[in-house]
Amino acid sequence: MSTFLRVRRACAAATLSVAIMATNLSPALAQGADEGRVDAELVGYSSRHDAFPADAEWVDPAVLFDLDPETLRPLPEFDVATLHDSTIFAAGVDQVSVADDDLNLYIDRHVSVLQAVDTLDHELAKSISAINIRRPRVDRLNAAIADEHREEARLAGEIVTLKLAIAELAVRAFIGEEDLETAFSVPETGLSENRVVTDEVRGDQSHQIAIREAEIVRRQDRRIGLEQDLVVLREELVVLRQERSTLLEHRRNAIALLPQTAASYQQALHDQLPQFVAGTDIPLVALNAYVIAERLLAEEDPSCKIEWWMLAGIGKIESIHGHFGNSTLNRNGHTTEIIRGPALDGRILEGAEFLVDGAVLPEAGTLTESIAVPTAGPATAPAATGSETDAATPATPAAPTPVIKRLALIEDTDGGTLDRDTTYDRAVGPMQFIPQTWKRYKADANADGNSDPQNIYDAALASARYLCTATSSMATDEGRKTAFFAYNHDEEYTANVSAAGVFYRSAIQIPTEEFGSATMLGIADPDLHTSTGQAAAKVKELDNDALLNWQDQ
Repeated sequence: MSTFLRVRRACAAATLSVAIMATNLSPALAQGADEGRVDAELVGYSSRHDAFPADAEWVDPAVLFDLDPETLRPLPEFDVATLHDSTIFAAGVDQVSVADDDLNLYIDRHVSVLQAVDTLDHELAKSISAINIRRPRVDRLNAAIADEHREEARLAGEIVTLKLAIAELAVRAFIGEEDLETAFSVPETGLSENRVVTDEVRGDQSHQIAIREAEIVRRQDRRIGLEQDLVVLREELVVLRQERSTLLEHRRNAIALLPQTAASYQQALHDQLPQFVAGTDIPLVALNAYVIAERLLAEEDPSCKIEWWMLAGIGKIESIHGHFGNSTLNRNGHTTEIIRGPALDGRILEGAEFLVDGAVLPEAGTLTESIAVPTAGPATAPAATGSETDAATPATPAAPTPVIKRLALIEDTDGGTLDRDTTYDRAVGPMQFIPQTWKRYKADANADGNSDPQNIYDAALASARYLCTATSSMATDEGRKTAFFAYNHDEEYTANVSAAGVFYRSAIQIPTEEFGSATMLGIADPDLHTSTGQAAAKVKELDNDALLNWQDQ
């Protein structure tokens, strides 16, 4: 536990307010905080993917996907907002830093996978380009080889024709045919003139045969060279296709990691909800609740103009934002132990020593009161003696009228349902509602189906509604003082709430401009609220389906 947290909890009992709301709230002196609340699941949020197992060994994606670290593609500055896919946070609250911000590990893991994917994309593009460059060459080689085959076949056919012509001349000359004037026209040989069958003709035709045989040899040599080039090219394609297949498999595996690393980040982000906002004593979940209440009231009652820091001032003084005694707030905004104040039985809390014997006090009312009481001593200074010395001594000022502080007297109104007291009412929850007031102002701000004064979301919205009922507008100092005084009829309380709220306003900046609307909420189920500003903040998402649909060219 940090020193900051230890100090916070050590001083909790000393700072919890004994303030009460007029006829509504009772002192927040916790008694009987005997039950804890633990919610394993985050209400209203369901990740579409499983987080990377916490106990699984993390392997650098460059190693996992056989990439050279020296050739990894550099990424531009990463926008963490792309990971903030949550319906829990009010827009901008998820950007607020907490005291123990340990999200860098999850960001680094996600970015390393993105870098691996980008590098694999680049390598895959190079591989596909190399394949696409070679494919036309294969086609050209196949066409050239086919041309050579055709030419070889044509030349071989001409050789056969020439040889048949020579043989026929020899036969006809042997049998003594007289009609040898007919010229033997060999197709495509250029021998169109009539010749007498002589040795000269035979020699010429043999010469033509030799020319064609030489041409066949030349073309065969060329074809063999082309075929060898084709073999090499096809071997290269086999290697490139295997490389492409490996890259595609690596890429699919890398893409599959992205939802896991994103879910891991979101899980860690939600785990920060119970942590304190950096530099303050306000948990992130409480800040989220106050902002949601502000934005709901901006639509329910625009004239009120309540802001989150005003609610934070109330939450600070009433229960230190649910951190009274042994209680804290969990991820869902529930107090981990029930917070309830003392029985509102009308008893005197302090100042009884000022009572004079026989003094009759007013009957206890529905408010915790500071009541002026008579005293045993003189109320004014003694008269001066008139001496010179006495004249130089200033008169003793009149003593202030002593007061006692007494609890309100409110008999049980709920059968002990909320405060577990069937005799008197008690104030309950982080914003200290008594049962009858909760019945009137109760809220379900996180849309979980329950209105629970022990839940900071519900209690904050109920408080906002109460404050806005107590004043026409909280945009002015006077309006805020009126509302805070209505929450607890005590000037000191009003001043303390105001000072706390102003501190939070200066200490915490909630970005909203990048989200387009300050009214965007992050409650469990935005659709349960009908206001136009209720849509949860949408962020850029990786289109994994598109990334996986590579065309196998």
